[in-house]
Amino acid sequence: MSCRFVLLIAAIYFDNPGFGMLAGFAALLLIAGSALAQQKPCEVCVKVLTDAMAKVPEAEKSKPDSITKVIREHCKDTRNKDHKFCFYIGALPESATSIMVDVSKPLSWSMPPEKVCEKLKAKDAQICELKYGRFSYS
Repeated sequence: MSCRFVLLIAAIYFDNPGFGMLAGFAALLLIAGSALAQQKPCEVCVKVLTDAMAKVPEAEKSKPDSITKVIREHCKDTRNKDHKFCFYIGALPESATSIMVDVSKPLSWSMPPEKVCEKLKAKDAQICELKYGRFSYS
């Protein structure tokens, strides 16, 4: 925040305390809004799919079955939010349902993980509700 802005708010406050409080509240909303804008959409989904795709051999990247196999293998070692994401998409043996076809086919077409996650969100909103905390240990 610039020094001029703070001085302007202070001057307004002392001239009209009611308006100064309103301006302070507006500044607080601006700061909070910028913090929310910095959060990445579907960050857990994007990270897990990006990490898994990095493990797929180049010759196998166009084969959905190979991608599914690598994602399932990758998910065996996940924890916390990543593990929960793997559960949601059905990449774990204990998952109740599976949408792995909706994950692996678009990835085999070279669709970026961000776009795949956006499409998965339409099927299951929980997928994009997963967020890492300030520190990620997964």
